[in-house]
Amino acid sequence: MPTKAMYQHEAAMHYKNHGYAVIRTPALDAATLDTFNHMPRDGHSLKRLREIRLSQYFCYKEEGEWIFALLPRRKYIQSANYIKLDEAGGVMRHREQLECDPGALVSCIFDALPLQDGGQYQINVNQIRVIANNEFKGVTVPEGPHRDGHEFSVIAIANRHNVRGGETQVIDPSTGQVIFRQILDVNEAILIDDERYIHYATDIEPDQGSVGHRDIWIVEINRWSERAYGPIHERESSQSSKSSKVHTPEEEAA
Repeated sequence: MPTKAMYQHEAAMHYKNHGYAVIRTPALDAATLDTFNHMPRDGHSLKRLREIRLSQYFCYKEEGEWIFALLPRRKYIQSANYIKLDEAGGVMRHREQLECDPGALVSCIFDALPLQDGGQYQINVNQIRVIANNEFKGVTVPEGPHRDGHEFSVIAIANRHNVRGGETQVIDPSTGQVIFRQILDVNEAILIDDERYIHYATDIEPDQGSVGHRDIWIVEINRWSERAYGPIHERESSQSSKSSKVHTPEEEAA
């Protein structure tokens, strides 16, 4: 019977050869799953109904163990060079931090990536619930096909409740060809070379009745020297946009 180590080795080899790979991730305990039920609405995306938290970490490996240190909370910003959506690209956004420990999930991801044992990394762990109902479409990726602007991007599925759709796609930007498409199952994740590919996910809709949701983790990984954190990153990402002001929910709704 295949072991966890065998699955990890197979995924690591697939990533090395193709620049993406699907892995199995640890099942979440009930307490962690319940934290998805207590997240604030994304005040910067009021045209959609999604709830979100974010924590950022410094990471390194010592004696075979990944060590994660929570970084002080700062505004979250992505460069408009990569994110073309007005509400997101170059915008300083507020995020409440996680109320759970993602260490087991992230360690599993790190073990399948070509990371240096002596390397130091910075990661963003986004916890997101996308909701579809009679009022809001279940828009999973409002940015459309895109890069996140990191070395590695990971999409992990925590839960799917009464939904269909949400197909994850990996796309070759030079040809526009979709080279991978799959509705990832609960406790599966896809690792993507974010410098090589763009990615996308189709919308979700309720399978039965009027409401459903999809719970996901988005993990963004960079070498510490290229971190997406701190004043230099914030300044450079803001300069890539026409405006670096923080968009308020009132402005978003206008």
